[in-house]
Amino acid sequence: MTIGTVSAVMTADPITVSTGTPFKDIAALLTGNGISAVGVLDKTGALVGVVSEADLLPHLWGDRKPRWRDRRPARKATAGVAKDLMTSPAVTIDAGATLAAAAAAFARTGVRRLFVLRGGEVAGVLARRDLVAVFTRGDADLEREVRDRVLRDTLHLGPDRVGVEVRAGVVTVVGRVERRSDIDPVTCLISELPGVVEVRNRLDYVWNDVA
Repeated sequence: MTIGTVSAVMTADPITVSTGTPFKDIAALLTGNGISAVGVLDKTGALVGVVSEADLLPHLWGDRKPRWRDRRPARKATAGVAKDLMTSPAVTIDAGATLAAAAAAFARTGVRRLFVLRGGEVAGVLARRDLVAVFTRGDADLEREVRDRVLRDTLHLGPDRVGVEVRAGVVTVVGRVERRSDIDPVTCLISELPGVVEVRNRLDYVWNDVA
């Protein structure tokens, strides 16, 4: 598991059903486990769709055959098994994708959760709240990762050259690097860390190697 990727914050081993799972069994799984959706797998174990709470609600309509231009809601109002209830295809993301990519996928699709695939198989599920939760990360933990993982191990910048302070998720770096071109990578790498709200890069440089 890599910090900053979907696999680090997803819920592993999500509940799934088969295409033939009955309506009432799905409703029991959702309510009994406090979840809003289940993945639907075919006989080969491939994810073919998702049944969410919204897919079950048409069964409460008074008129089971309303005059919709789109026949899918009407079909779900009388569906009895997962293959007829599900929304397909499922919106997915790779386990190794960045949190930034996941946030973009949520914004682009408008879905409430993304099923996570690893090697083509379902590995987890990622909800929007899982991304929001990364901003609850403590400042001390975040400062330690910036100082040790980014500055020291990746960029080889010790505390004698660059200092870091984190307050409410805002990372401030001060100090001096050799080249002007060394400054932007500091901002980029820190910005990718989960929990970073903003990067304030106040680094100076010795040599201007940028045309």
